[in-house]
Order: sequence, then C-alpha cells, then structure tokens
Amino acid sequence: MRLAYSAPEPDNSTIEELRRLTSPATKALPFVRLRANDQPLLRPEGYWQVRSTGKRGMDVALGRSYARKAIAAMKADHNAALIALILEDIIHDSALRRGKTGRGRISHVARGFLDEISQSLAARTETDAG
Repeated sequence: MRLAYSAPEPDNSTIEELRRLTSPATKALPFVRLRANDQPLLRPEGYWQVRSTGKRGMDVALGRSYARKAIAAMKADHNAALIALILEDIIHDSALRRGKTGRGRISHVARGFLDEISQSLAARTETDAG
C-alpha cells in the first residue's frame, strides 16, 4: 500500500505575522537605532536617532525624506503603530533638548518629519472625501 502525502498550503497569515514581527523595512530606516546584538524578533532600541546637518533647510528636507521612508516601511511591514513609535521618540528627544527657557525644543529634522506626515494625512483625507 502506498500513501501519498501532499504538503499543506502555506499559511499566509502566519507568514505575514512573522514578517510584521521581524520588521525588516523598519529596521532598515536610517534613523532607527538597532540593539547591539540585534535579532529578528527584537524591537529596535530607538526609533528616532538623527543628527542635524546644522542647516535648517537641509534638516527639514531630511525630516520630510524620513517621513516618506517611514510611511513606506509602515506599509511594507504591516505595522500601523510605527509612526506612533517614532513620534514617541521624537517627543522624548525634544524633551532632552531643553533650551534656555527649560522647555523642550523640537529639532528641524523632526519638524520636517511632522510636516510631511501631516501633509500625507491631509492628502489622504482629501482623496477619501472626493
């Protein structure tokens, strides 16, 4: 007697869940800081590690570029929480950047990031309404 065996079809939901948990697109973002001994299922150490160029216009453009990359990574990794994680680290960074007034200051890179995210949401809202 011969038994035939056919492998079950791959479960795409499991594959997608593993992809979301490993976050390859997120970990490739230039402003994400990985842990020293990064492994696939570990979350990054930080989501907002940026350096200013010292020039306002260039920093704003850099922040806008980072926002576009973050949106693409969010979609690729199916991680709707990514922007929230980045914003949390931007807030933490601005709290550390206290000026003479003692209040936190947001960097120009972060301003560009936030502006691009806002414009992206506004454009999407207009598209959905139309």
